[in-house]
Amino acid sequence: MDETVDADHISDLPTFIIHHIMSFLSPKDVVRTGILSTTWRKFQTSFPVLDFDQNNFLVKSRVKRVLPFNLEDMMSRKNFCKSLRKFIRFVDASLHRFCELGFPMQKLRISVSLLEVKESSPLFDKWVELAMENGVKELDFEVITDKNSVNALPQTIFSAKLLTSLKLFGCKLEQPSHCANLQSLKKLSLDEVYVNDQMVQSLVRECRVLEDLSFFYCFGLKRLRISEAHKLKSLILRFTYQELESVEIAVPSLQQLELSFSRVPRLLDVAECPHLRKLVLFLPHFNDQEFHPLISKFPLLEDLSIISLETLERIMISSNRLMHLEVYNCSGLNRINVDAPNLVSFDFEDNPIPIVSTNAPCPLNVLFSNFGDIDTHWYLNLMEFIGAFNQIGELHLSLNYKQVLFNIDEFRSCHPSLPLQVESLSLFMESFSLYMDVVPSEYEILLDGLFWIFYPKNLCLSPENWRYRPFVMWFYDHLRNISTNCCNGRQIKCWRHYLKVRLIMQMYPLEDNSDELMDRWPLLPQGDLWLRLDWCFPVLNE
Repeated sequence: MDETVDADHISDLPTFIIHHIMSFLSPKDVVRTGILSTTWRKFQTSFPVLDFDQNNFLVKSRVKRVLPFNLEDMMSRKNFCKSLRKFIRFVDASLHRFCELGFPMQKLRISVSLLEVKESSPLFDKWVELAMENGVKELDFEVITDKNSVNALPQTIFSAKLLTSLKLFGCKLEQPSHCANLQSLKKLSLDEVYVNDQMVQSLVRECRVLEDLSFFYCFGLKRLRISEAHKLKSLILRFTYQELESVEIAVPSLQQLELSFSRVPRLLDVAECPHLRKLVLFLPHFNDQEFHPLISKFPLLEDLSIISLETLERIMISSNRLMHLEVYNCSGLNRINVDAPNLVSFDFEDNPIPIVSTNAPCPLNVLFSNFGDIDTHWYLNLMEFIGAFNQIGELHLSLNYKQVLFNIDEFRSCHPSLPLQVESLSLFMESFSLYMDVVPSEYEILLDGLFWIFYPKNLCLSPENWRYRPFVMWFYDHLRNISTNCCNGRQIKCWRHYLKVRLIMQMYPLEDNSDELMDRWPLLPQGDLWLRLDWCFPVLNE
């Protein structure tokens, strides 16, 4: 009988196609291709994307690596110095082997952690120069060390005509002795890099096709000015240190801007960016008098994120162009007025419950955290907030309290109307893992208050610690044994009269018998319990 052997048709493809396929693999998987055959070994050797991470040379540990390394911990590891020498030899040999093939280099990424920079600096310079000589297009160079010893990059990096992307971490950029000639550079990212004001202005001026510029916690800057960047589209500024005195951005082509400062500079001028489409603000001490004049300068704004503006009290926005709005962790916020008829998404998380006036057609996604007793006033504020929106998409409530002081009769007299529809409600019951003396009657009071305000189509129960599941177990049992011997003679009754179907949606596969949940409860993994709730409300006479 004839035997057929499957042919390896992939190996017959042209090398550039093989390399394109390999570009979708992780660096570890790329290395593994070399063991398939001699042919694949050649493909792996000539692959123009070189990715070297020292973390792959450390002895495996149950403790995952967290950047940046704690240097004292590194010194205590006996294998660190040995692994560093092994890593350096591997990178050096691999780079020379690739360069000898004469192929152009697409990308070089090196991530290394050091105890002493001076000993390795000449070798690093040689690696960068080899990459430059082979026409590297993307360079990602990460040196993890302490701030007292920073590796200065060689001057040749400023003459890389073919370089399109440059990402640096933990390095030092010194003023070149000649004009920079990075004529192809489109993306520049500096992370914990030492660089001065003059160096930044020189880079921006000489990189004439630069489109994406990012600063992450850099050092050495005092008066940052970005101008003469005629093609710059995206700019990210994240700073935590106190030396930055002023920031001036005059880039008419700019479309995306992130401003993140632990302390707002004394001068912050971004007025000359009239075409800005996306703005992210993380400014803890930015107040109303600074916020509103700033956003008024961007009439074309479509995407706005407001994060941790702790002293901001009001958000007043009127825009026909705004499509995406995010408000996170603004602890002083007490009023929102949003007139945005074309808004597509609105996320509101970890803020106080404010007074709201809104003209926005999109569903609201909201997260509220409560750290105190839950009383009728809290429920009233929540209901007023929810009622200000046409649609509520996802509502997350993180409840951390000692007691519920809600009075349903008092609430009926204040709001004798049917509850509002919510697409999805998630409850994070943190309090029940902290205060185990909560009695079932308080569970019932809590639920009465929530379901008097809104009725969710989908309900997610998410305890903080699944060793303490009393509320979830009580709730599930309560749903199966609902009693409607209440609300006699009232036109609007409590939620128990309108809940028709309770179906467990997701947690693990269930059989037809829903009692299986209780039987298997102790064996369930940690996770969320989702339920689908169907409601049937009457049509009230006006």
